Amino acid sequence: MPNPIERGERARALLENGLLREVLDGLDAHYTQAWRQARTVEAREDCHRYVLLTEKLIADLTSIATTGALERERLAELEGARRFALPWPKL
Repeated sequence: MPNPIERGERARALLENGLLREVLDGLDAHYTQAWRQARTVEAREDCHRYVLLTEKLIADLTSIATTGALERERLAELEGARRFALPWPKL
């Protein structure tokens, strides 16, 4: 399994992928329209679940991308602190 930074970069790349965004936006629009035109409660509920699923997919990818970016910043801060740390005295 890739580390959090690699996962974050992959998730960010997916979120920035125009074709994937087009597909996800299309799914959302399709199921929102179908939900509005549904004739039964069951059909509305199904469409609503599909809209929520699309939103969850985007939210999960965003969370992974954010976690990766935060981890990259944390490691950069640690590396910066290490450069300015005083050496341990030799006994």
